[in-house]
Amino acid sequence: MSFPIIPQNLSISAMRSSGYRDTAHALAELIDNSIQAGEDTGSRTEVEVICIDEAPSGGRSQISRLAVYDNASGMNTSLLRKALQFGNGSRLDKAQQKGIGKFGMGLPNSSISQCKRVDVWSWQQGSVHHAYLDVQEIQDGMMTEVPEPQPSELPSEWRSLIAGNIEEHGTLVVWSKLDRISWKKSTTLLRHTEFISGRVYRHFINDKSVRIRLAAYESKTKAGVFESFVRPNDPLYLMTGTNAPAPFNQKPAFVAFGQPLVLTVAHGGAEHPVTIMASICKPETRREGGTKPIGQHAQKNQGISVVRSRRELELNHSFTNSYDTRERWWGIEVQFDPGLDDVFGVTNNKQSATGFHRLSIEEDALEEGLNVKEYHETLEEDHDPRLAMYRISREIEKLLNSMRTQVAKMREGERIHSAKERAENKAEKAATDSVMRRRERVGDTGRSDKEEHASASDRASALTADIVQDGVEEAKAHDLAVDYVTKKIKFRFRHSDLTGSSIFDVSTAGGVILVTLNSRHPVHARIFAALQGEEGPEAQYAREVLSLIAAWARMEDEAPSEKVRLGIEDTRSQWGRMAMDFFEFEN
Repeated sequence: MSFPIIPQNLSISAMRSSGYRDTAHALAELIDNSIQAGEDTGSRTEVEVICIDEAPSGGRSQISRLAVYDNASGMNTSLLRKALQFGNGSRLDKAQQKGIGKFGMGLPNSSISQCKRVDVWSWQQGSVHHAYLDVQEIQDGMMTEVPEPQPSELPSEWRSLIAGNIEEHGTLVVWSKLDRISWKKSTTLLRHTEFISGRVYRHFINDKSVRIRLAAYESKTKAGVFESFVRPNDPLYLMTGTNAPAPFNQKPAFVAFGQPLVLTVAHGGAEHPVTIMASICKPETRREGGTKPIGQHAQKNQGISVVRSRRELELNHSFTNSYDTRERWWGIEVQFDPGLDDVFGVTNNKQSATGFHRLSIEEDALEEGLNVKEYHETLEEDHDPRLAMYRISREIEKLLNSMRTQVAKMREGERIHSAKERAENKAEKAATDSVMRRRERVGDTGRSDKEEHASASDRASALTADIVQDGVEEAKAHDLAVDYVTKKIKFRFRHSDLTGSSIFDVSTAGGVILVTLNSRHPVHARIFAALQGEEGPEAQYAREVLSLIAAWARMEDEAPSEKVRLGIEDTRSQWGRMAMDFFEFEN
């Protein structure tokens, strides 16, 4: 009796659960191989993903077989056999690891994660060879090694469905006995594949070095069910000819935010560039709003695009505020080469970069009981890859702080231009009336009340400076400030990103109590964001909550001493931290 360390029937079952998010991401592995093999041909790589639908007796039509064809360089018999062996391939040598491929796991891993049989036909100079893997045969002990590729012909069924010219070199991979695919209908699978592959391979499609066709056919009649050529899906929204909704499919919806930042990271005895690119929505895109097609499209692409050798690995969400719907209005792409795979923690199925996430060296040093300098020195001694990631994370945080502020000012500035239409105006007037009644009883006890003794022009100038900070042109800001002063409005509510955990901040300018609602706090998205949309019950409710906020703001304004005021501010900050825990948990 033999006692293998890993019984063959158990190992193949375990390897089928290889961590692919869905069938569209598993297909990306095969497309990777096609693109990699096509880089040496000197011509555009044509990739076709083809589904064949069948309807079981009395049942609904569903995918029965799936193929990926390419016109790339093809494989000789030796390479074809290696391609079906787990952990083997042509890119295992570090000198060869300059493109998408590397791990030698893509073809077999992705295939058996979705089906029980994979057949591969590959040809060079017109000479076709065939090899296959069959999960059932492996489990039964009938297949113990990859079969020697045999001379063959390209099956006529698939030959008739390939739209492009079949050249003297290429490869056809066919999945059958499909038992783990994410979507049973070909149209559903291909639409998901179109969105995902458009983003993953956007750089290749955009420079026209790769074209990807998606098609589905009915088994008996070979009638076409679906056909589409994948367009770029750019999460930075800087490309044209994309799959974004019109008119942003033909013109960029965003603009570049500054110049690309190139960091040099030393690793493995060499220096490698890490490029960080950022974009921000155009004002006209922002005006469309999150409920319009472009807003919904941008929400699906929300996050930081991590790109290895021009191929996207993932959209990372560790830097995003999940409760803030405005996160869709910026884009960041981080590019690196395979030499930094260990630093970024690239998984062997290229589904993610586990080492890339938001890090703070200050927070982590504190947890270790060290100051930043000591912690930094410890990381250097250990050659810890996190040292590079701390630097990358810090640069991304700087970009995000700037972009979030600018996004907030876009909408706030537009709304303030038409002050009469602001939902906050009613709350400001109601709060002003309440304070006036109170002042009749207790007198002018507020800090802001004393500022009313200044001249109207001085008060307007002080308030103008504050309104300009919201992104309003100075002339319009001055007109609005004069309006507040002449109408004796006591409160002004505004929305802005604030550091810290407070739900709102309180200050004064020109005799007006300024209440800044912290748009980075989860309470804002749940309550106050409604003020920035259409009038309705939610906006009415938010205005009523503003009355409570105004009461607190007036309490701070009337604090009898600086010591008392600081105590109230500290309580407000603690309350904000408590609310953050409650509201984030509910999300």
